[in-house]
Amino acid sequence: MGRGGLALAVALPAIGMAAENTPPAVGLAVRDITPELPIRLAGYGARNQSAQKVDHPLQAQALALKNPSGERFVLVALDNLEVSRAFMQPVLQKLAAQLHLGRGEVAVVSSHTHSAPVLDQTLTDMVQPQPEERERIESYSRLLQARLLELVEAALNDCQPAVFEYGQGRAGFAMNRRVYRGDNVVFGDNPDGPVDWDVPVLRIRGTNGAVRAILFGYACHGTSVRGGEDWYVVSGEYMAYARHHLEAHQPGAIAMYLTGMGADSDPAPRGRLLEAKRHGLELAGAVMGVLDRPMRPVRGAFRLAYDEIELPLPAPPSREQLDQDAQGSDVYVKMRAEAYLKRLAAGQSLPESVTLPLAVVRLGNDLTFVLMGGEVVVDYARQIKRRWAGDHPWPIGYAYEVPCYIPTARIIKEGGYEPDSSLIYYGFYGPLRTSIEAQILDRLEALMRRTRT
Repeated sequence: MGRGGLALAVALPAIGMAAENTPPAVGLAVRDITPELPIRLAGYGARNQSAQKVDHPLQAQALALKNPSGERFVLVALDNLEVSRAFMQPVLQKLAAQLHLGRGEVAVVSSHTHSAPVLDQTLTDMVQPQPEERERIESYSRLLQARLLELVEAALNDCQPAVFEYGQGRAGFAMNRRVYRGDNVVFGDNPDGPVDWDVPVLRIRGTNGAVRAILFGYACHGTSVRGGEDWYVVSGEYMAYARHHLEAHQPGAIAMYLTGMGADSDPAPRGRLLEAKRHGLELAGAVMGVLDRPMRPVRGAFRLAYDEIELPLPAPPSREQLDQDAQGSDVYVKMRAEAYLKRLAAGQSLPESVTLPLAVVRLGNDLTFVLMGGEVVVDYARQIKRRWAGDHPWPIGYAYEVPCYIPTARIIKEGGYEPDSSLIYYGFYGPLRTSIEAQILDRLEALMRRTRT
């Protein structure tokens, strides 16, 4: 080998190492997604009318990461209850065709506010909309899908060199909501139940030192507003109020909320919009406390590992059981049975599993986003932080899509809303099998290994 060949052989690994150690460029974009009124709001089947007022505008925000070697990943923070696979599929197909974004490279993280519009094919029948209400839901859904396409492209076109810093605060308004009464589990405030009060914070600066974005998270339902006139008011709930405070505290920066794994936690206390604003102020204060202290640098390119797993359901119910349920008085049980009967009439098989997206996005060796679809209970967040503490994990739920609640083996055995009766609204006969916990954690371990240097 000549001297030129030797120089090239030495230079190539050095170039690769430099790219690996260089943080990704960051692009940001925001779109207003506040609906026209009136419109039905998602999250509660007991609501019986449309929203007539907006207290706080809704937003969709995107953060695009682009490595020096060309890999891309886009996080979308969405002010909505959740999105389904059926809702996201046309969006992802267009992003693949137009922007060549591959499987798992766009993750929509829903804030899970219960004060945002119902979306098409996403728990739509939970509110039993009238024909004219359904038309408004479909119209808003088409608008939102178009906004998501614009948003992702705009964020990718905005990519600039960036500097990352991480810290963690704490907020104490999340309360476990599973209360044990005799042999049953009911809704309530359980101060002895598991919660995750951590508030992860990622600050992103430009190379000129200006703060461009503040990412923050919390593991708690968006249910501060519970009944009364405020039940029919559009808002982004406590997370949007926190975002508003942070952007006022740091002019020019975009504050993005990434929902944690707290599907069995509710804000306490709950009631009117005032409670949402109080919780938002507490959460913003926790974030500001982190920003005002020294933060840990996050260095290196990102690495993505994505997969989908099938979570097994029990054997489908008999035709006799379906006929019986379809004649019952519970409208939601009836709709579930009718959907299964329609599948049988069309010669289709009945669901035997639930598809769940999983992803690990590692920033160098300093921070790791762990994303999971579904309404993920807090036990998973606690296990992720314990098992992979050395990977500096940031657990994120409601990511990609929400097929149903994702309970642990303990919660499945205990019963209650999260593992059992919630599946009525999601259209499945359950509960999921207790083996899903080990299945999920094993697959996350495999994804972790794929992203390690």
